[in-house]
Amino acid sequence: MEIKVSKKRIWIELETGEEAFITFGIDEEKKVIVVSTTYVPESQRGKGIAGKLSAKLVEFANENGYKIYPLCSYTEKYLKRKCPELIFSAERG
Repeated sequence: MEIKVSKKRIWIELETGEEAFITFGIDEEKKVIVVSTTYVPESQRGKGIAGKLSAKLVEFANENGYKIYPLCSYTEKYLKRKCPELIFSAERG
């Protein structure tokens, strides 16, 4: 299963034919990825898929010099646990 990255999504096609994904927008001026959604089909939850997608998001952010503003609660928890230095906040910038 290959994780794919575009300018607005990170996704993977699952063996079931369904997709798991993270959707986001990019504020180029502030160099911030704004994550809106992390989705894994219910039948595939608990298998570490969201974590793999989030790791790819972190890799993408690091490669491009972005911070991450998580509107999605899963992404927020993941970042706080794994790499809090990447979290963008309006106060800190």
